[in-house]
This record gives sequence, structure tokens and C-alpha cells, in this order.
Amino acid sequence: MYPTHSSTSQKVQLITTGGTIDSYYDIDACTVFPLAESPIPAYLKKYIRMDDNKLQHTPICCKDSREIDEQDLNSIYQSILTNDSRSHVITHGTFTVFDSARKLKAMLGDSNRHTVVFTGAMWPLEGFSLNDAAFNLGAAIMAAKCSAPGVYVVFFGEIFDVEAMESLHA
Repeated sequence: MYPTHSSTSQKVQLITTGGTIDSYYDIDACTVFPLAESPIPAYLKKYIRMDDNKLQHTPICCKDSREIDEQDLNSIYQSILTNDSRSHVITHGTFTVFDSARKLKAMLGDSNRHTVVFTGAMWPLEGFSLNDAAFNLGAAIMAAKCSAPGVYVVFFGEIFDVEAMESLHA
């Protein structure tokens, strides 16, 4: 069990980087491609009632996770440090989510006071009537608001230790 903190009314910073959750499915290519802009903020505002008073969107990039580089991670790091919130959700592709989470954890260091939760999806948020994207987003937001400072990965209703796994594709 993870210890909790009491910032449940605090605004959450949503940092989007792409991955399947921010992609569309191309039937002809039988794969997903990142959208130019994340549909997540509009989705959360429309369906979950998370407006600008509860959520601050910070777009970093819209890439396949295998294309996330050190510059992108540094942008995420700087965005967290300069944001007023202590609760952060980062959308990310599933292939390298644990690697990026470990790198960000190292960047934040042992005196980290932020709760950072990485999440994503196996299916795009838009275009599939049944998918894991909305559930993972909700779980990640709740974890970011209720977990102790640290860096976590949330998928399938579980909070994963970033050191415990290499991939969700095992």
C-alpha cells in the first residue's frame, strides 16, 4: 500500500507526450500513428468535468514512445519543476514507459516532493468505443492526487513500481 497525501483538491498537471493513447488507428497500415494534438484535455473536460480549474495541460510532444529522447525528458522535468502543482500525470507510450519513468525519477532525485504518474493505453482514446484509455487516465489522476511523492506507472488499475518492470508487453 502506498502512503497518501492530502492534495485531492489540488490542480493536476497533465503532461502529454503521445503514445497510443494520443494516436489514431490507420486501418490500411494496421497500426496507430500519433495525432498532431492530444484529444485528452477535451475528453476530460467533456466527460469527466475536469476543467481548467482542476487540470492544467502541458503538451510536450506527440511521439511513439520509442522516439522519446533526452530533450523530451528534460522538457518534462523542467515542466514539473516550474509548475505550481505537486500532482502530475504524464501520458506516454507503453513500449518505453518504465524506462522514461526511471530516468525521470533519477532526474528528480531523492528529495523529490512531486507525485508523478505515467500512464497510457493499449488502444487509442478516440476511435474505439471500448478501450483502456479512459480507465487508465482516471486511475492515474486519482493516483497522482492520493499517492505519496514519487514516480509511478499506472495501468490496468494497478500502481507499478518503476523499478519492478521493464515493459507492459511481456
